Amino acid sequence: MPRSLPWRFPATTTHDGIPLGNGLFGALLWGDGDALRMTINRADYWDHRGGVAFGPEATYTNLRRWLEAGDEDNLRRVFEGQGLGRPDEPPRPTRLPMGRIDLSLPENTPHPTGELDMAAGAARITWPTPVPTTLEAVPSRGRALLAVRMRGPGTSIIQPASHPPDAAPVCDYYKSYGIPPARILDGESRNDRGGWIQELPADPTLAVVWVLHRQDDEAQLYVAAEYGATPDEALARAGETLSWAEERGYAGLADDEAAWWRRYWQKAARITVPDAALQELYDLGLYKLAGLSWPGTPAASLQGPWVEEYRMPPWSADYHFNINVQECYWPAFGANCLEAIEPLWAMIGDWEPILRRNARLFLDIDDGLMLNHAVDDRCTTMGGFWTGAIDHGSTAWVAQLMWQYYLYTQDRRFLADTAYPFMAGVMRVYEAMLERSSDGAYHLPVSVSPEYGGSAMWAWGRNASFQLAIIHYLCRALVRAAAVLNIEDGDVARWRDIAMNTPRGSIADLGQGDELQLWDGQPLAESHRHHSHLAGLYPFDLFDPHHSIDDLALLRRSMRTWTRMGMGAWSGWCLPWAAILWARMHQGERAALILHEFWHTFMTSGRATTHDATVPGLTVIDGNADVMQIEAAMGAAAAVIEMVLHTAAGTMYLFPAVPASWDPIRFDGVRAEGAFLVSAERRGGLTRWARVQATAPGALCLAAPFDGRATRITSSRGAVRETYDMVIHQEMAAGETLYLTPVDSR
Repeated sequence: MPRSLPWRFPATTTHDGIPLGNGLFGALLWGDGDALRMTINRADYWDHRGGVAFGPEATYTNLRRWLEAGDEDNLRRVFEGQGLGRPDEPPRPTRLPMGRIDLSLPENTPHPTGELDMAAGAARITWPTPVPTTLEAVPSRGRALLAVRMRGPGTSIIQPASHPPDAAPVCDYYKSYGIPPARILDGESRNDRGGWIQELPADPTLAVVWVLHRQDDEAQLYVAAEYGATPDEALARAGETLSWAEERGYAGLADDEAAWWRRYWQKAARITVPDAALQELYDLGLYKLAGLSWPGTPAASLQGPWVEEYRMPPWSADYHFNINVQECYWPAFGANCLEAIEPLWAMIGDWEPILRRNARLFLDIDDGLMLNHAVDDRCTTMGGFWTGAIDHGSTAWVAQLMWQYYLYTQDRRFLADTAYPFMAGVMRVYEAMLERSSDGAYHLPVSVSPEYGGSAMWAWGRNASFQLAIIHYLCRALVRAAAVLNIEDGDVARWRDIAMNTPRGSIADLGQGDELQLWDGQPLAESHRHHSHLAGLYPFDLFDPHHSIDDLALLRRSMRTWTRMGMGAWSGWCLPWAAILWARMHQGERAALILHEFWHTFMTSGRATTHDATVPGLTVIDGNADVMQIEAAMGAAAAVIEMVLHTAAGTMYLFPAVPASWDPIRFDGVRAEGAFLVSAERRGGLTRWARVQATAPGALCLAAPFDGRATRITSSRGAVRETYDMVIHQEMAAGETLYLTPVDSR
C-alpha cells in the first residue's frame, strides 16, 4: 500500500489543494487558517456550443495543392475550420468551472496540517487548536458526491458558504456568451442546506447542493452535483443523491471508498525504489490515474475532474490526441490498471461515425477513420490549427494504445471487435496518402510533426519521421493481428509490402553520420517540446538499439543533436517522455535525472503537475506556473515502470535503466507484453530473483536477468532447467509461473 502524503498548509491556490477524485467528480481542498475551501467539478461539465466544421473543400487534394503553391489564404480559410456557432456564442466548446464551498473558521485559527491518505482515497486536515479540530473528506465512487466529517469544538460554529465562479475571467465569459448568473440557494429555506443552480444555454442545468448535520462536536457535510433538464429536476436529482449519502453516513461512505482503494492497490503493480521523489511520482501517478478515469466515467482529458474555479480552463480542458490523452494512460499497462483505459475505448467507439465521415470528406474513402488532434467529448473539433487538423498521427496513436492493450491482455475478442478494425481504418487513411515512386519505395508527400513550426506555412514536409514510425507500427501490428485472427487477404499482403518499402524515418547525414530529421530537409533546429522524431524509439518501438548496431548508432547521433538543442523550450508533459526515451536506451542515470528535474520544475507545492515551469532557468515556457495539466503525473509513473521493466522489440528487460545508487529495488506484479505478471528484486548491484506468471498462454522472450550468470528456471508445473542463453525463450501455459534464480544461488 502507498503511504500517506503530508500536505503543506497554507495552500493558497486551488491546485495546491489535496486532490480527491473518482473519475467523474473531483475536489481540491485548500486554504489557510481562517477558511478551508473545497473546489469541486465534474469531468462532464461542458458548454458544448461552438467548435468548427470542415466544408467540402477540406480535401487532401486541396491541402496538397495549396501547400505546394504557398496559398496561405485558402489553406487557412478551409483547414482552420468554419465556426459552428452564432456570433454571440463561444468560438469553441469548453469545460466550465463549477465553483467551491468554503468553510469559515474562527479568526486567527492557526494553519492546519494535512495529509492525503492514498491507501484509502481520503483527505485529512487537522487544526492545532488546544483541542484539535479535524476534517476528513472522501468522494463516493460512481457518484458526483463529496462527504466531509469534522470533529472537535470548532465544528459548532463552522458554516458552509457557496461560491459559484465569480472571478472576472469567468464572469466575462458568462456575460459575453449568454450564461446567466448562478442562483445561490444558501439561506433560502434553512441554514443547514445550500448550494447553487447554474442554467446553461445549450446544456443541462447544474444543481450543486450541500446539506450539513451537526451533533455535539461532530458535523457531517455532503455535497452533490447533478444535472437536470430544468432547475427543479436538477435539484431533485441532487436531493436524491444527498438522501442516499445521509442514509449511508460518513463512516459507511468512507469505508466503501477505502475498500475500493484496497482492491485497487492490491491489484496494482508495487514498485519500491530507494528514491523518495521517484517513489512518490509513481505512487501519486497511480493515485491520480484512478481519480481521473475508470469504467463508467469520462475518459481522461487535460485536467480531468480537477478544473479550477477562478478562470476558464486553459485549452478548454479538452481532449488533445497528439500526446496528452495517450500519456494519461501510459502507466495503466505496466501498473496492471487496465480498467482505467476502458472509458477511452467507449468514447472512441461512440465517435466512430464521425471519424468515418472525417475520412470520407478528406480522402473520399468509406473505410477510413480520422480524428482531429483537439476535440470535446462529442468529438467536435476545437479548431484554429491547420497542422493539427491534418495530423493523422493523433488517430494512429489511439490505434497504438489499442494494440498495446491487446499485447498486455491477449484479449482476442477485444482484438477482433475493437483493435483490428480500428487499426485497419486508421491505416486506410495512410494508404490513401502514400505514393509510390519509380524505385518502388513509398513516401508521404504531405506530413507534419506535431507542433513543430506551429501552424506556419513551412510546418510540413515529405516523410515526417513521426508519421513513418506510425506507419511501420501499424503495418507490423496489423500483420500480427491478422495472424492471430486467422485472416489472410489482400489487405495483409499490402501491409507487408508497405512495411518492406517505406523508409523508417527521414534519415540524413547531417555531418556526423545518419540521424533522424523531423521531415526531409528539416533537422531538429531548435529546442522543441514534442519529441516526435524520436517516437520510433518510444512509443512506436521501431528501432532496436540493443540488437542492431545501426539502430544504436542512428539513435545516439539523433539524441546527441536532441541534447545539443537543449530543454529550453520544453513543457511539463514532455519530461516524462524524455525520461522514457533514455530508459529505452538503458540510460538510467539520465532518466532519473530528468524525472528529478520534472519534480523540481513542473510541480507545485501541492504536487499538481504543470504545463509551464514553476521556477525559471530550465525552459522559456515558464510564464503561467499555475496552469495544471494532468497527463505528466501519469507519464512520470510510466517512466518509473519503464526504468524497472519494459519490453522492446519483443524482448523483456528487467531493471534495464536503474541508477547504480538504487539499492535495493523490488517490484511485484508489473504487467508486461504477453499478459505476463512479473516480479523481481535487485540487491547489492545484482538481480537476485525473478518470477513470471502467465495470465494467458504465450511465449516468453526475456533478456537474461542475472548479469552474465547462468539462469535456473523452475516452473510451477515441475520442470527445471538451466541456461546460459542471453535471451531466454520459453512457452508458457496460462496460470504457469516461472521462478528464475542465478545458478550460483543456493
